Formats: sequence, structure tokens, C-alpha cells
Amino acid sequence: PAVADSTLEYTVTEAPAATGKSQPVLIKDGRVMVKGAGGDSKLDLLYTRRDESLFIIDHRKHSFMTVDQQQLDRFGRQAEALQPLLQGFGEQLGKLSPQQRAKWGQMLGGNVSLDQIAEAAKPAESASVVRTGSSRSVAGIACEQMNLFQGKSKTGDFCLADPQRLNLSGDDYATLRSLLSFSEKLAGTTQGLAGQFGIKLPNIRVQELAGVPVEMREISGRGQSSSMTLNRIVTSAVAEELMRIPDGYHSEPLPLQ
Repeated sequence: PAVADSTLEYTVTEAPAATGKSQPVLIKDGRVMVKGAGGDSKLDLLYTRRDESLFIIDHRKHSFMTVDQQQLDRFGRQAEALQPLLQGFGEQLGKLSPQQRAKWGQMLGGNVSLDQIAEAAKPAESASVVRTGSSRSVAGIACEQMNLFQGKSKTGDFCLADPQRLNLSGDDYATLRSLLSFSEKLAGTTQGLAGQFGIKLPNIRVQELAGVPVEMREISGRGQSSSMTLNRIVTSAVAEELMRIPDGYHSEPLPLQ
């Protein structure tokens, strides 16, 4: 169809849970609304293609946070300044005895994991995508299987489908691709922030990979996997009130701002 609204209904399963949660992705007039981002029913993501802005909507607090290019630039400057300090701290943490680590944990209020700080201090390994050359079907839609590696370790895989097989209009596909590109910038600028807000896309150059992800799987170091799998596609009209921040919600600053 040349013009149509689209809804992609995914199921998100987070290890070690055996059952998944619904995550609809609504596309309408240059906007994408991700309902229940990351399987959290109280968290939505609203993206607008025109100004490349992402709104993180928290229904628990009746609030929203805004991520745009200005924010990404600010995060980049802060990360560049913090990285040498984190690396030095991470090196020192490796030399501490268990008793010393416990003491530092208490000094930090018990709410900050020293292991997480040490992990954040490590330079991120480059991500790469390997085409498997095989295809399979997800929700009755043929897709091409890709493997994702971080350094030499496989960290996940995903399956890309031709947008025409999903009956996406050209405009809806362009909007979805814009969100994928923005997510890439977010993941590359702020390590870990994208995952914190339910964005599970790998940090790769999505511009080089045409298609729509119909399944994504993330493999943890323990061998457990989390997944996001397409169930069905609906091309009926999406109500306008579903594509905006609810009335009365207030703006909050982002972390690290």
C-alpha cells in the first residue's frame, strides 16, 4: 500500500522468564510508538522522524524524557571526559581485596555495583554482523538470518525481512529505518543507556542492512537469551491519541545530563 498505518506486534521474552510480554510497534505519519518497551507495560517510546527526537514515557511517574541530537552531543562530551576516570577506577578495583571492595560498596551507599563500574570502564569491543546465507520464516514471513558478534564472541542474532513482505508503506518503512538509525546513534554514544530504556537493538551500522527486524535474540554471558519476535502485522488505522504523550505528563531531565 502507498499510504497506510502499520502495527507490528512483537513478543518480548527476557531470560530467565519462560513467558513473553506483548510489545506493539505502531507506525503512523512519520512517528513510531513502542508500547511496553522491553516488556515493561509502564514504559513507552515515541519517536518522531521529522525532528529525530525520542520521548521516553514513564507511566508510573506520569512523566517523559526527551532524547534528541543536542542530548546525544552532550552525552558524547560527558562520556569522553568520564572515560579516563572510569578506566583508572576500574584498574584500581581489580586490585582490591574482597574486604576492601565491600568497604567501598558501603561508602557508595550500597546502591552502586563496583562490578558494573569496572565493566563500564572497559572499552567496548567492535560489533560485527555475519550473514549466515540461510533464510527462515517468522510469523509466516521469510527473513534472512544474521549473527551478531562482539569481538570474537557471539552475542546474538536477528532476522531481517523485506518490508514489502510485511505490507509496509514506503513512508512507514522510512520512519522505521529512521528510528533504527537513531537507536544506533544512541547506543554508540551512551553505552548501556539504550538497553536501560528498553531499546534492544545491537550497536551496528543499520544503514548497511536493508530490511525490518522480525526477530532479535540477545545471548548473555551465561548462555541465556532474551528475544523479541514478531507475531503479526496489522495495517488498519491507528488512533491518533495513541501516538502522543498523554495529557498532564511532565518533562524530566535525562540521567547524566
